[in-house]
Formats: sequence, C-alpha cells, structure tokens
Amino acid sequence: MRFQLIVMLLVALILILVTVQNPNPVSLQFLSWEAPQVPQIIVILISLMAGVIVSSVLSLRTQWKLKERIRRLTDELEDLKHPPSVSEEDEILKD
Repeated sequence: MRFQLIVMLLVALILILVTVQNPNPVSLQFLSWEAPQVPQIIVILISLMAGVIVSSVLSLRTQWKLKERIRRLTDELEDLKHPPSVSEEDEILKD
C-alpha cells in the first residue's frame, strides 16, 4: 500500500512539472477528428486515464480467474479432507 502511494505521488509530481514547463496548447488529430488548440496537460491526463482504465480491466479479469481457481482448489481440498464414508455394503459389493 505504501509503495502504491509513493508511485502515485511521483506520477502526480511528474504531471505537475510537465504542466508547469509546457504551458503552450497543442493541436491534436485523431483519425478524422481534430482539436486545434488543446492544453498539453489535458492530452497527458486523457492518456493517463486511458492507461488506468485498460490496466484496471485487465487486472480485474486476471483477479477473477485467480479467485475462480482458488475456489476450485479449496473445494478440492475440502473433498480430500473429508472423503465420503464407505459403508459395509459398499465394501462387500466392491470385493
């Protein structure tokens, strides 16, 4: 948790430094869409948010798969801890 906070603070500091050092607007073009004058920090923040959203979705997918695997393994472990009891009739039929 502490490491994540430090990383977030460093990213925020870098964004502030970039904003202060690059106050000029930039033109932005994406496919047929064009924005003639956009503050550079807006472009950076949109890119950052897109990265956060994509990485969050991918990590949630991975987390879901891991939870499913843990559930299956836990069920399997419980089955191994408490095997079904075998009655005398089953023993006789088995022989």
